[in-house]
Amino acid sequence: MSTKDALYNGLVFDGAMGTMLIEEGLKAEDCPEKLNIEKPEIIKDIHRLYIEAGADVITTNTFGGNRIKLAEYGLEKVLKEINKNAVKIAKEAAKEKNCLIAASIGPTGKFVEPMGELSFDHAYEIFKEQIKVLAKEGPDFIIFETFSDLGELRAGVIAAKDVCDIPIICSLTFEGERTLTGVTPASAAVVLESLGVEAIGANCSGGPKELFPAVKELAKTTELPIIFQPNAGLPSLKNKKVIYSLNSDEFITYIEPYLNLGVNVFGACCGSTPDFIKKLKDRLKDYSPKKRVVKEEGLLSSRGKVVRIKKDLPPKIIGERINPSGKKKLAESLKTGNYGIIQREAELQIKSGAHLLDVNVGIHSIDESSAMVNVINLLQKNFDIPLVIDSINPEVIEKALKTYHGKALVNSVNGEEKSIKRILPLVKRYGAGVIGLTLDENGIPKKAEERLLIAQKIVNKCLEYGISKDDIYIDCLVLTVGTDNTSPMETLKALRMIKEKLEVKTILGISNVSHGMPKRYKLNSAFLAMAISNGLDLAFINPLEKNIIDTFKAASLLSGRDNNYKYLKLNNKENEEYVEIERNFKPSFKSVKNLLIKGSYDAIEHAKTLLQEGTEPLSIINEGLIPGLNIVGDKFEKGEYYLPQLMLSSEIAQDIFNILEDELRKTKKQSKKGTIVLGTVKGDIHDIGKDMVGVILKTYGYKVVDLGKNILKEKFLEAAVNEKADFIGLSSLMTTTMMEIPKTIKYLKERLPKIKVIVGGAVVTEDFAKKSGADGYSQDALGVIRVLEKLK
Repeated sequence: MSTKDALYNGLVFDGAMGTMLIEEGLKAEDCPEKLNIEKPEIIKDIHRLYIEAGADVITTNTFGGNRIKLAEYGLEKVLKEINKNAVKIAKEAAKEKNCLIAASIGPTGKFVEPMGELSFDHAYEIFKEQIKVLAKEGPDFIIFETFSDLGELRAGVIAAKDVCDIPIICSLTFEGERTLTGVTPASAAVVLESLGVEAIGANCSGGPKELFPAVKELAKTTELPIIFQPNAGLPSLKNKKVIYSLNSDEFITYIEPYLNLGVNVFGACCGSTPDFIKKLKDRLKDYSPKKRVVKEEGLLSSRGKVVRIKKDLPPKIIGERINPSGKKKLAESLKTGNYGIIQREAELQIKSGAHLLDVNVGIHSIDESSAMVNVINLLQKNFDIPLVIDSINPEVIEKALKTYHGKALVNSVNGEEKSIKRILPLVKRYGAGVIGLTLDENGIPKKAEERLLIAQKIVNKCLEYGISKDDIYIDCLVLTVGTDNTSPMETLKALRMIKEKLEVKTILGISNVSHGMPKRYKLNSAFLAMAISNGLDLAFINPLEKNIIDTFKAASLLSGRDNNYKYLKLNNKENEEYVEIERNFKPSFKSVKNLLIKGSYDAIEHAKTLLQEGTEPLSIINEGLIPGLNIVGDKFEKGEYYLPQLMLSSEIAQDIFNILEDELRKTKKQSKKGTIVLGTVKGDIHDIGKDMVGVILKTYGYKVVDLGKNILKEKFLEAAVNEKADFIGLSSLMTTTMMEIPKTIKYLKERLPKIKVIVGGAVVTEDFAKKSGADGYSQDALGVIRVLEKLK
């Protein structure tokens, strides 16, 4: 049986490595991966314990084996030795029972652009370096574990595919039904499956109860094997020791629902031991995963939203307005780099009903690649909607596909050999869908039969490159009725033939039919209705045109494709409301607040205008910034906003605050609410959460002294004294460093009894914080603000 087949048939992975190493005496400041060199026998013994417990697969001790993580310990120069030894140790432990080996790869600890400063290319090289070493030693699987950032995970998977043909498993960590960065299980499945991974799943997070909603959504979205490795419940502090809420017997009682879902691969994460794996193995000894049948066709996705294109669903709208052709203001914004108008166009189109957005930035005198990257980052930071990458330049398309975190639609390839050779490899490599134009070296054929032949060529070439029919969208090309009144019917004839004979989806640019004609909306509406009745799947239209949207809804119903009667739901009010196109409102406290909530950079200009008009800076902060940020925080906590929107609004608010602070200094009216020292505790090298807290605290007017990562208790004390701090914020993301929190708090309180200490971090709970002696606890960045306000 191949390793790929084994994933479908069911496997048991091992449990926690870190938990076992702590039992062996691993200290907070120690690097677990260093033991691969210095004490390999400890790692080998742990592997053997899991094998004896019944694990079919053991995982190498390389979770933090990338260059960025190892550099935190000064170990980047021995990266090769650490990763090479890890696979050798695992193989030595497994050889007697022929156990399989999974090479573990963890996150870098940094966000990929646009939420962080790590570029796709840098992340790709970091992962590629580690995977090269691991793959050379011949593990059976590559497993990416505990990821929350889909952009980072895409870079890792593409690096792995470039380096080797070892089956890839991807496991994400979810908070409820999304990751920290807003990735849904469905989006993760769509994006990762398009990249060619062999299994998808969830690990870490909470316990088995907490992960069920995420795994259930995965099971509904993909037929790939699903891996499930939860923590042993939630951590707490007892007798100066970190313990987890579930023992092995309690843990196993939560497994039944996962069997009903058809989960294929089981294991455990933080807090688990070989006894957990033994209980799992016993429970699963007669288990045979049921085959899941997921009836999907075309799937495109952003980080958190999947668009399904199916013959029994209404067609989907692609908003066509982000295109500088014929739009002077938009073209000028691309030249100046002021993208406010693009942000507004995106918002208006989405509110008007667009399911996807086309992005075209092709004008002379600009760097198209840079502009495309900037616009995509702006859009994916602000809006959760799949994008269509529209360019004739393959280099621009590749930059865009690297940048975008979701599964995009590439616009486009045509029947020319040059186009096929340049575009299709990019579509395959980056896991995208593709639009195929029915034209070639001889132009656009007049007859439907000739367009069918070009479409057939494109489809065949896509299949040769490994691109599924579900990812092919053929554009039969609409020509203006002004030059040939038989042309629209020929296009529709081609559309029907392509759907019937090639069994792929179709797409049209509707407004081309009326080019050069009067009252274009009439022709556009009529042609759209005709195209929908002939089976059109995707339509490029202007969603701000009321007549077009009305026609779209009515035609979807009349063609039998609106089974849920959305038309009735959307038209059961006498006074229908449509989005206003013009929004030239005057700068005010309210406009600053509302624009900040939307994550619009226009908020900065409105604040500047108010300042120039003589408005008090503190009034702008108290009446505009703070109320806006409070609403953003509420939306974040309710699950309406996710990390990208939160960080964008915070960054905009920080820019405004910096401008206002300059004025406040002149008048000596600083708006400081207090000083806080931040840092991760001794041994902890993960600072994503702490960095987010710092950004948000600055936005609210706190002075933030960020000490960074792996901070000794003495350094916290020194900074608190020197800065005359009111608060100290401690963070821990690792179970191996949690015990440093109570030690650090005790040390600080003995020397600064009046100092207020707050704690947080992925593994920290409120109960743990109380038992550690903390004055406050927050599970997220926004909660810190409320905690500090209470402690004043």
